[in-house]
Order: sequence, then C-alpha cells, then structure tokens
Amino acid sequence: MARYNPLYLILITVLCLSIASAQPVEQNANMHSGRHASGAIIADRQSTIYQERAARDIVTASNTTSTDMPAPYDTLAYNFANTTSCIDFYTKWRANKTITDCHAISLLLENSNAFFHTLRSSAAITRVLETSCTQDAKKCTSIMDDLAADLLKSENCREDYHNGNSVVKGTYRDLVAYEPMYRATCLRNSVTQKYCFVDAASNSSSPDDYNIYFMPLGNSLGMGSKPTCSECLQASMDLFSGWAKVDGQPLATTYLLSAKAINAHCGAGFATTNITVGSDAVTGAGLAIPLPRVGMVISALVALSFV
Repeated sequence: MARYNPLYLILITVLCLSIASAQPVEQNANMHSGRHASGAIIADRQSTIYQERAARDIVTASNTTSTDMPAPYDTLAYNFANTTSCIDFYTKWRANKTITDCHAISLLLENSNAFFHTLRSSAAITRVLETSCTQDAKKCTSIMDDLAADLLKSENCREDYHNGNSVVKGTYRDLVAYEPMYRATCLRNSVTQKYCFVDAASNSSSPDDYNIYFMPLGNSLGMGSKPTCSECLQASMDLFSGWAKVDGQPLATTYLLSAKAINAHCGAGFATTNITVGSDAVTGAGLAIPLPRVGMVISALVALSFV
C-alpha cells in the first residue's frame, strides 16, 4: 500500500476547500451582473415590473415638491436663434427667480415638456395651478410686460423677432397673454370647486374643452368645434371677450371666430359677439382694462341660469 507524505494530504485538503468557497462568490457576481459598478441598475436588465412602476410614478407625481414645478423651454436647444445675444437673454431670464416664480401658464402651455406630462394626472395639474394661481397677478403681469419689452430690444432678440424666429415671436405672444391666461386657468367650477382647466384637460371625450385655452395664444376654434356647453366654457368666453377688446392681445384676432363656432354648437348668444375687438389701446406697460374678478363672473352666470 502506497504511503502519502502528510504534507501532500494537507495541500490537497486546502485546495478542495478553496474550490468550494469560490463557488458562492461566482454565483453572487452573477446575481449583480445587472448593476453598474456604482450600484445603479442597468437599463436593459430592469424588470418589467420596475418599468411599470416607474411609469406610474410619473403619472401620479402629485406629491412632488414645489421645486419640481414645470419650467418653460425645458427642452430648448441653444442654437434656436441667429444672434448670440438673444440666446444669452433667454439663458438669463430663464434663470431669473423673480420671473420663474410667477409660474406663467401662458409660457408653459406650448413650451414645456414637463407641463405636458402633468396633463396625464388631474392631481398634478391641480398642484401646478394651486401654485400659479396664488401668485400676485398684478405684479407678475408687470414682470411679463417688462420682459416682453426687453425681449424686443436691439441688444437682445429684436433681430430674431423681425426675422420671424418662431421661438422669439411665440415667447413675446405668451408674455403678452400672461394675464388673460392666468384669469382663465384659475377659474373654478362653482359647484365642484375644481379648476375648470383641470376638467377640460382631463376630458378626453371632448378635446375642444382644452383647446379653448389656446385662444389667448393666437389659436381660434374652427367651425365644427364641439366643446362642452358648460358654466366653465361660458365664464371663460365672457372673460376672453374683455381681453379681445385690448389692442395687441392675441385674443383680438381669435375671439370672434371662436365665439361664432361655439354659438353654432351651444346656441345663439352663449358667447357674446357684440364687441369691437382691439378697440382699447394699451396704456404704458400695462393693459387698458381690468378684468372682473373670477368669483364675480361665475356667480353672475349661475344667477342668470335661474332667470
């Protein structure tokens, strides 16, 4: 019988133990192969459940903080203008807290990817409006008027504006439309106390309810439009009729066409057409006429409905 040196036996034993202990380490490495060295989950290894939960979190982002408020031009490329001075002007005003704290819906409606995503959740839209509608409208109107004037200065974006730059022309229009948009989006249904804008944005069966909010931005409703003939619609049109009289407001060009389209659907007289658009000149940096308070408009409409 062959005899083995005890030293060989010890070496064999140590080798076997080393192989056995190495196996769990390999398995553990395989378990974490879906992670980056930093510990972050690699996108192509995420589970379907994780992706679905992430999607739901986006939709129900109503409990995010005020610092997560949508901002205008959040996807704007920095080569949108021909002049460097204009691009610099946009960079500065978008970083100016005095301006951004107004949370102007007129600047968000067509120019914010983040705001577009809030439209998927009534709670998220309400959160945005609660912040926007608690701002000082008089102060913010003055801020937007001043910014519109600065936009057209030769050292800023005048050249791009006169060359027909769509971003610059759109920004000027949206700044001018701040107050009528503020007043309209802050209207509430007198029965439910919900924002009319929230009801309109969430009513997928009647997209024209939402489309009326583009009127202050220069877009008319076409004949054949079928918005819900509601208290909210009538209050909004009554409010818009006042601003349509103001020279320089986009509503001066969109209101009458839209009112006629609405009357064709909701009945004659639903929206007033007995106005002279653009008849009131702008005085100074502000607008010529004040709007009636939101609550007064709603209350008057409710009272008329019982006459």
